[in-house]
Amino acid sequence: MSSDSLSNVTWDKTGPPPTMSRSHLERVNTAMLSLTSLFFVSRIIVRVTKRKPFELHDFFCCFSYICYVAMCVMYFKENGPLYRAESVQRGETAPYPEILHDAGMVYRWLTAGQLLFYSTLTLVKLSLLTLYRRLLSQTPHKFTVVWWGILAFCILSYIGSCMTTIFVCDDHKAKYNQGMCANPREQKRGQVSLWFAYAADVATDLAVMFLPFRMTWTLQMPKIEKLGVFVLFGSGWICILFATLRVVQVGVKDGVPKAPDPKWLQMWTVIETSMAVIIGCAPAFAAIIRSRFDTQNGSDDANGSAERSTDQIKMQSMGTDRANPSKRKDDLLWNEPHNGSEEALAYDGGPLTGTTMKQQKIRLGRRPIKKPSA
Repeated sequence: MSSDSLSNVTWDKTGPPPTMSRSHLERVNTAMLSLTSLFFVSRIIVRVTKRKPFELHDFFCCFSYICYVAMCVMYFKENGPLYRAESVQRGETAPYPEILHDAGMVYRWLTAGQLLFYSTLTLVKLSLLTLYRRLLSQTPHKFTVVWWGILAFCILSYIGSCMTTIFVCDDHKAKYNQGMCANPREQKRGQVSLWFAYAADVATDLAVMFLPFRMTWTLQMPKIEKLGVFVLFGSGWICILFATLRVVQVGVKDGVPKAPDPKWLQMWTVIETSMAVIIGCAPAFAAIIRSRFDTQNGSDDANGSAERSTDQIKMQSMGTDRANPSKRKDDLLWNEPHNGSEEALAYDGGPLTGTTMKQQKIRLGRRPIKKPSA
């Protein structure tokens, strides 16, 4: 159908059901973008003020935020032609010559947004994978094999989700130029793409979550530190929750699968991706909580001397270091977040060894014992 023949079509105003307004959709998107940006900027500030080196998981986290912002831009671009074309469908405005072009542009922006959606989720998972890869040197070799298997699974799931999205329609030229992608086979493939991406997302989330649980379960560390690791990586359940809400809201009607509505798909996609990026930024804030907790415990365990001056504590620490150089070496493990040991993960919300905790308490609670000179 050409744009010239659209004027001969009778449009039924009562046909389409009520829909989400553009202002409401863009308010939700803007709020989620602002919230996510606040967490990301706070993460950058923490890393800079703590003088942490830029590591591989930081790269993946930053890249995921860039893809997230680009996805939001795609969706904002999509809304203009989407609502113009829909207003004609509802009979609210008369057909205009560029309606087919607008329909094609909707598919262009929508497809680009979906690909960036998959990219953002995968980059967040890669950020978490590279974060706890430091523990592999302290665990049996089988965990290294499983880690590489999960990495390959995440990459293959990402490729599969992209392919099912790209090849939904039979004729790509008609899809991106005229917005023609609505025959029964294409609608069925759209439903398959939605549910396949959901299944792949949940499966990779579970894999990324459960491996650190098993790895840290046998490590010798305080229970509170293990709990911190479980909470950090268990936050993936939040992503699974929003992924489930997204697929149910846009892909199911009265218990029957349906073709996704672009507006609801856009809103729930932005919400789910925002939660994923925020979770990817969480390790930086977990490190702050951990350090404050350790400082408080160290002060309380110093034989009731929590009110000592800072200079006195420093003098005791220097004396202890001179008396036992091996403890000074352990300090380097504490202070270097990129040495590949399990202690290093403490700076990113990960575990601490019991040895390090004990040495910190000794340093705060004991005076150095000096041997009498001969």
